[in-house]
Amino acid sequence: MTGSAEAEAVVVRVDRDRCIGSGMCALSAPGSLVLDADGRAQPVAEYADRGAELTDGLAKAVEFCPVEALALHSARGGYRIAPAE
Repeated sequence: MTGSAEAEAVVVRVDRDRCIGSGMCALSAPGSLVLDADGRAQPVAEYADRGAELTDGLAKAVEFCPVEALALHSARGGYRIAPAE
């Protein structure tokens, strides 16, 4: 997924009510997600605001979330990319 000129920019949304702070996301995509002071997932700035390239680690982080608290959305169109609804 990385390195493609046609890679879609994504925004990561975290359902903080659902997040249990397992840390799987931060371990899978340390450049994209961190745990905040409350121990819950938080996207780094570009993934929260403007969107950034979808990486393999970020895709895995969304897949690995045990409570499906993470969602990827298109930075341009706003539509949901993952996980499938």
